[in-house]
Amino acid sequence: AKDELEWQKKQTEDEIAELENDIRGLKESIRDKINPTKLAQTRLENRTYRPNVELCRDAPQYGLTDEVKQLEATKKALEEKLKQAQHALDGLQKNLHRINDDLAEKNNSLMLDKRCMDVRQKLNPAGQTEVQRNLTLTGIERQRSHVLA
Repeated sequence: AKDELEWQKKQTEDEIAELENDIRGLKESIRDKINPTKLAQTRLENRTYRPNVELCRDAPQYGLTDEVKQLEATKKALEEKLKQAQHALDGLQKNLHRINDDLAEKNNSLMLDKRCMDVRQKLNPAGQTEVQRNLTLTGIERQRSHVLA
């Protein structure tokens, strides 16, 4: 069970690292969309509010409008993807925390089991008779050896 938890911990840590890289890439992609969006919006605004020109709805006007809408939609989709990735990262971090807690409990249980086995071995040494073991446990054997010395 301990080996399984350690394997799960490593897999979860790898997934977290991969997801963090994806989140960095998404944030960079969102930042990369800012300047083209500003440029397209500025072009559209300059074209819409030209002095001494009537309102003109021609192909370039529609093209600029579509470009602005497309850039905004792309940015919105990237932000939604970023939100989902951050939610997934939060879930993975909670899972990693649970795995670490379980692993700590397993390690503590194994340590207690080892201590119990050590104590049991001290209580039942090999090659001693029942009488010798009882004398050792009660301390009579030690008192006797001090008296003889």
